[in-house]
Amino acid sequence: MSILLVFFGGMIGAIARFEVSNLLNGKSDFPLGTAAANISGGLLLGILIRLQETVGLEDWLWLLLAAGFCGGYTTYSTFSYEVFHLIEQGQWKKGFVYAGTSLIITVAGLFFILLL
Repeated sequence: MSILLVFFGGMIGAIARFEVSNLLNGKSDFPLGTAAANISGGLLLGILIRLQETVGLEDWLWLLLAAGFCGGYTTYSTFSYEVFHLIEQGQWKKGFVYAGTSLIITVAGLFFILLL
């Protein structure tokens, strides 16, 4: 049963990331969609961790949302490729700004949620 919960959560998360990317990536040559998915996914994971610590989440809900949805919604592989692609195109500054800001904002957001 656990595998199915992670599977369905991951499927929904991947579809959500696909839609966020389609919505935002065409608006700029900066990969806004992946950044938005990774940052908001980090924030959501922080909220889920805080809920788990304070009120406790049912195991099935944790598997569905944290392991499944957040795992499918956020993407390190696409992020890595986009950084590489920007640098490969000679857009070093944009690539490093994207990498740095994405990591800093995502981790800071997670810390912020956990400190609430």
